[in-house]
Amino acid sequence: MKNELWDKEIHRMKNNHFRQLIGVKLEEIDDGKATLILPVSKKLLQPNQVVHGGVISVLIDSVIGTAVRTILTDHLNAMTAEMNINYFRPVSKGVIKAEGKIIHKGGTLVVGVADILDEDGKLLATGRATYVLKSKKQ
Repeated sequence: MKNELWDKEIHRMKNNHFRQLIGVKLEEIDDGKATLILPVSKKLLQPNQVVHGGVISVLIDSVIGTAVRTILTDHLNAMTAEMNINYFRPVSKGVIKAEGKIIHKGGTLVVGVADILDEDGKLLATGRATYVLKSKKQ
């Protein structure tokens, strides 16, 4: 869905050099949820020729963080405080999809979950992350 959330996130991603470096792209965004995609390239593979686990963790943090931003007011920032991941199967080609959503928003903490899928919809990994909300410095 292309809307104000889409425009804000696309603008934000233009300034996210790390996401650009690995090739993460926004696919969908809505209140409390987001989907990112990542085409697998050789630079993302570890010596066993599968996508490095750190790349999967970046996708989990990125997609949940994107979902978190959809529910924040302009005066708040969110920072990752904790994250856990379960890896189920490797991937070495194609496009990886990261689907994230918020499951709890409190006054100071937001918790989200994410699934990482291959092109066939097979679950590669799942994760949960907690974000601390902080006021932006004026």
